[in-house]
Amino acid sequence: MKKLKRLGMDYWKYWFASAGSMAASNILQYVLALYVMDVTGSATIFASMLSIILFPRLLLTPLAGVISDRANRMKAMSFILLGETVVLVIFFLIARIMPISVAGIFALVTILEIGEVFYGAAENAVIPKLVDKEILPDAIAVSKADDGIVFVLSPMIAALIYTKLNLPLAFLIVGTLDFLGALIQKSIVSDCSSTSEMKEFTFWNEFKEGIDVIKGNSFLRRYIVALPVIDAFFGATFSVSICYLFRVVYQLGTYQYGLYNSVTASTTIWVPLVVIPIVQKLKPDMIFKTSTKLIAAEIALIGVFAYMGVAHILPIYVTVIAITILDCMTIAEAIPMQMAGSILLQTGIDEKYLGRVTSVIGMVTSISIAAGEILFGILDDQINVPFTIIVGAIGVAIGALIYSLGSQKDKRMTQGS
Repeated sequence: MKKLKRLGMDYWKYWFASAGSMAASNILQYVLALYVMDVTGSATIFASMLSIILFPRLLLTPLAGVISDRANRMKAMSFILLGETVVLVIFFLIARIMPISVAGIFALVTILEIGEVFYGAAENAVIPKLVDKEILPDAIAVSKADDGIVFVLSPMIAALIYTKLNLPLAFLIVGTLDFLGALIQKSIVSDCSSTSEMKEFTFWNEFKEGIDVIKGNSFLRRYIVALPVIDAFFGATFSVSICYLFRVVYQLGTYQYGLYNSVTASTTIWVPLVVIPIVQKLKPDMIFKTSTKLIAAEIALIGVFAYMGVAHILPIYVTVIAITILDCMTIAEAIPMQMAGSILLQTGIDEKYLGRVTSVIGMVTSISIAAGEILFGILDDQINVPFTIIVGAIGVAIGALIYSLGSQKDKRMTQGS
């Protein structure tokens, strides 16, 4: 409790604002996913909506990282949320007049993703400006707990909005959450300006500085190769294949699917707080290697149970329960892996390069996730979903192998020198 008090009022303002904006994004994503899946019934179209983020991420992330290292990050985040509020109000007014087409949903996702690119670049580098370095691991862990609370509540709220209200009101509710988040962020008094020298703006040179930092750090070199592979197969398995399996193949209702998401997301509330001592005691390198191997094994088991349900070897409700438990286990493994990576990034990199480095990593990861979602959407439409899930397990295992081999190579080089 004393450590939580030491985080300070500005951190907690940021925590609540971040929770509100994250809730807005998750609720809208969930509502739009249900809408597109119900309207089209196509995993390929559904996956295309999820993966449309590829294009703004590819084009704008380098610029966002450079700007983040030159701007007052908190003010930039507040401005972006206000812009997203305006966009959502416009879509609310349009939706009151005419139905929103799937093309319109794609346009909305693209516009909001542009904002997310710049918002994420600033957010990734703002926590070190709000707390002292010695309590940074605790601040990162608490920020992961806010992820869990949002992930638990978002599916239930989204399912309620989708079934009891309508799409226009979803736009209005999400816009209100963004607006409140912007107001809270504007009240933060800590100076979140970058420490970079305000020299003449030379985008390419400044972006290249971030690339050079990655090249010169052995952990970052492994991380930027292995993480996108892992996230591509891990993310697509749950965002596309499990959704398609439950909603289309198993024909679970909206509330049943929302309950599954809420149960699995509840894991993200308590795990970050429980694993803080583990993260502080064990080497982050070991945490990453162990977690990824366990995740690959658990996804493979999910594929086995999914097949048993499709083949009627086991009742569907039994496989749903088993998949839910295994999903919770993968989340419990993924959180310490993410925490270890965040701590290494935010404590081991000069703050003036942090926005650029995290943006490059985020760009590569986002592109790989989008590509994975497109691939899995096509596979789910063409072959049995359980086999696609097995592909996800193989992909995560490959990413874990890439990281482990690189880690062993670095260790041998260090011992040799």
